[in-house]
Amino acid sequence: MSVDFLKTIRDTERECEEKIKKAETAKNESIMEAEKKAVLNLRDKEIKAKEAANKILSEVKGRVDKEYATMLNRFEEEQNELKEKAKQKEKKAIDFVVSTVM
Repeated sequence: MSVDFLKTIRDTERECEEKIKKAETAKNESIMEAEKKAVLNLRDKEIKAKEAANKILSEVKGRVDKEYATMLNRFEEEQNELKEKAKQKEKKAIDFVVSTVM
């Protein structure tokens, strides 16, 4: 084989090695960029999920507080009614005892 032919082969090998290195570098950069986008996308979704969860929890807390207030008012009304009934029965009992004693 001639020296020029071997030199051409060697040059072609070097060119191919450089192209392979460039392709590997481009591949690695593409992978890193894709991973970066995936991580940012995941963080964004996590933030949105937390915000949605907080909104739901806030709405539920508001409804629970409102229901608690309603129940508490109802309880106080029932308690007042029972106190009034107890006072009336106590008055009737006192009137009965007084009428029986006199």
